[in-house]
Amino acid sequence: MFEASDIFPFLGDAWQIINHSVLFTVLRWLLMLYAIVLIADVVLLLLLRGVTANLKLQFFGTERPLVAKNSVEKRWKKIAERLDGGNPSQYKVAVLEADRLADELLTGIGYAGKNMGERLASIHPGQLESFESLKAAHEMRNRIVNEPNFSLTKEEAEKLLESYRSFMVELELF
Repeated sequence: MFEASDIFPFLGDAWQIINHSVLFTVLRWLLMLYAIVLIADVVLLLLLRGVTANLKLQFFGTERPLVAKNSVEKRWKKIAERLDGGNPSQYKVAVLEADRLADELLTGIGYAGKNMGERLASIHPGQLESFESLKAAHEMRNRIVNEPNFSLTKEEAEKLLESYRSFMVELELF
């Protein structure tokens, strides 16, 4: 390995004295500590500026909602429990609640519109992988609301809930 005296022969013995001095050693440690603090400051400033949101916007084409995974999981568990009772009206309620949760998430992402139909219309199909299934599930939800004699089997309800669940998985909430 090269020594400083090899590169700068005119320093000679002066380099040896400087290199082994206590002052130079303390100064070297202080500069290393200062460099670590500067790196930490840069990372914190990037986090405070919201670079992670910018990265998500670049990767996914949309913002991601700021919701606690815990609360979404609890709500989802209650929705899924409605399918266990064997009551067809509870199947409809489960689909309605899942649709409302998806609508809240779309609002949190920042899609504009008065209702979920308008928010879905403002989504470009490439922005969400689950777009088509979410749109189909919402159309079925509209049939549940608008057709009084609409019947829904447990299997159909499970399929619809899976569409909503895939949307939430895409948002990294599960």
